[in-house]
Amino acid sequence: MSGLTAEVLDPAGRPTAAGMPALDRPPVVWEDDRWWRFTERTDLHENHYLAVHDAGVLVALAPLLLTRDGGGLLFYDAPKMVGALGAFGDTERLTDAERTRWDELAEALPAARRDQYPSVALSVFGSHHGIVHAEGRTAAERREVLAELPRLLDDAARALGCRSSALLYLGDEEAGPIGPAARALGHTPAVLGAESVLRLDAADWDEYLAGLASRKRRRTHRELTEYEDAGFRTVIRTGADALTGPVVDLQVALRAKYGLPGGRERVQRDFDAIRDTVGDSALVLSAERDGETLGFVLYLRSGDALFGRTAGFDERAKGVYFALTYHETVRWSLANGVRSIWYGLAAYDAKKLRGCDLEPRHGWFRFTGEGHGVLEETLRLQSAGEHRRLRGLGTDSTTSQGD
Repeated sequence: MSGLTAEVLDPAGRPTAAGMPALDRPPVVWEDDRWWRFTERTDLHENHYLAVHDAGVLVALAPLLLTRDGGGLLFYDAPKMVGALGAFGDTERLTDAERTRWDELAEALPAARRDQYPSVALSVFGSHHGIVHAEGRTAAERREVLAELPRLLDDAARALGCRSSALLYLGDEEAGPIGPAARALGHTPAVLGAESVLRLDAADWDEYLAGLASRKRRRTHRELTEYEDAGFRTVIRTGADALTGPVVDLQVALRAKYGLPGGRERVQRDFDAIRDTVGDSALVLSAERDGETLGFVLYLRSGDALFGRTAGFDERAKGVYFALTYHETVRWSLANGVRSIWYGLAAYDAKKLRGCDLEPRHGWFRFTGEGHGVLEETLRLQSAGEHRRLRGLGTDSTTSQGD
């Protein structure tokens, strides 16, 4: 067994960018000390950290989101994720026998979930694992840490009094060494979807358009022409002042449309927290017509990458989404040194159609409360449906899982 040890830290006791330079504006914004401070302002999870040591030296740090009673955000609440197709999974891809079993298990799920709390997830907002390695670590040393994470998370879960735990949103590189160790400890693997990444190799907008297949080029021209003919213009705002009142209004309306809780108070609180923590990295593209903002998309910039955070569109902004979120974003990116745009999970068909690579995201779950078998079986079916969805899009999501 490796000599790596770990301890659970509260936010007040965790290293900051001053003590761990790897947290100071890394390539992935979700691993940034500033973003972790944003996450710490949530009231839906308890924030803790797993500090990994080698002979007393800090070698890695990972966020932990603890859910006491099932009231957390869906994407970081492990028991609630199981059986929730809004988190991942596609039952349309299951066989008839699998679908029948899925329906049978659904009756027992509510009771099985209730006995899995408290629950802890190694993850951070942004649907990212959040693991940060200390500077100067070799690839072999990083892999050693990853291989020990399932054991160290099990220890942390016991220390926190949790009945379930999960390692969430690992890419293939991280999943390779984690998978065998997690399976050896009885963790249940799952395919959680895929991160959609648009990589930009062109020098400018004209070169980008010239490099598209003729059908994609015609679609881009058509969608931009319709956008402009409808009277829209794109307004770019950067920095903390980019989060204007109309942006808040559109986000409030979007949450109301989909029945999400919180209302204006929660949206304003979240945007205030973004402004206070990562505001200098904010980029907002707004679709405006006659001085009125009818659509927006918010990104956070880290180096030469943009990370999509949220968006909102008025019902009158028909046809605006693709023009703003893809074409206008790409045009701005090429003119401003951005080489990749990270669009997040879901809506894979549309994202792949517009040139995104799909990078699988993996998870491992451990349930110890009553009814854990129901959750584990449901999770396997849910993962099978998600895997088949991605396979239909030409993406292999199994190699690092060993399924």
